[in-house]
Amino acid sequence: MSGEHATLSLMMNATATAIFQTDLASSGSTAPEWIELFPAGPQIKARDGRAWTLEPSRVLAAFAANNGPLAIDYEHAQAHKAPKGEEAPAAGWIVELEERRGGVWGRVEWVAKAARQIVNREYRFISPDFNHTREGVITRLNGAGLVNRPALVMTALAHEQPKQQSQQETYMLKTIAKALGLAEAADEAAILSAIATRDGERKALCQALKIDDKGGQAEITAAIAKLQEDTATALAAVQNGGAAELSSLRTELDETKTALAQLQEKSAEREIDLALDAASQAGKITPATRETYRAMCSLDGGLDKFNALVKTLPVIAAPSNLDGKQPEITAEADLDPVALANEARAYVNEKAAQGITVSISDAVAHVKEKRQ
Repeated sequence: MSGEHATLSLMMNATATAIFQTDLASSGSTAPEWIELFPAGPQIKARDGRAWTLEPSRVLAAFAANNGPLAIDYEHAQAHKAPKGEEAPAAGWIVELEERRGGVWGRVEWVAKAARQIVNREYRFISPDFNHTREGVITRLNGAGLVNRPALVMTALAHEQPKQQSQQETYMLKTIAKALGLAEAADEAAILSAIATRDGERKALCQALKIDDKGGQAEITAAIAKLQEDTATALAAVQNGGAAELSSLRTELDETKTALAQLQEKSAEREIDLALDAASQAGKITPATRETYRAMCSLDGGLDKFNALVKTLPVIAAPSNLDGKQPEITAEADLDPVALANEARAYVNEKAAQGITVSISDAVAHVKEKRQ
């Protein structure tokens, strides 16, 4: 099999040529730029009755992977004369493939001689040379030939593919698979699928960049560079314009942090005062030791330790007179100072919610009176 037939043919077992109903001379006084290579599928037949399954996307993907034009020769000389060392000149080159209404068309750059021969009706038909699987699924276009005797040419040019892959074919498949990020053992179907996926990603990127979906690497690179430049310009404008506002926000944040710290400090001091007042009301601490216990409560976790300590302390002092109120000694001895402090705080908060200010001593007295 020739080098052209070797590329991407791991799953193929036959190469064929066929004549479809394409009359090149029917286009008028000039050779047609676009020619129909495969009629609309998916099921297509040649004039001699042979049938195949056409998947245009698969043929287009294989053409893209070839990364070069495909030759149109005379009477398929590439397959018959070239292997013998005889001349097999090109009549034209297929430089682009396109799907049209389920068929495959090719844009051809004709050699001047061939163009004249087509106009003069020296050649009227095109015979595509393609690979297909055992099941008859067309996998790639290898080229085409200008022919005039469809039946005889088709019979003569149908030839079986060698059963074993050449070393060149194996190497090419592995190289293509590696370039696509696939395992070296990837088969043709996986390679074609990866190529189709890459092409879809390219078109999606072109669409996102708002450029023609036929754009190549150069167009995409230029569009990305322009997008980066525009982004940098917009970011600089935002940063410069918002500098004053950002500074103001930072100042407000610092002030908020300071106010929050002060509030937390006052809240902690109030908790300590409530605990000390409750302990003093219960006779567990004396005025002389109050500041010592305050220092203890001010330490990390100190308030919890103080409340735990108060529960174990005996009554060592008579209840103090606060705001002219004299709690009952027997009632005070029975009160849990921690519970008393908690209830007193709750009462202070309750009254505060009603807009009434109540001192801690009044709150403690209220709680004890309520319990009695």
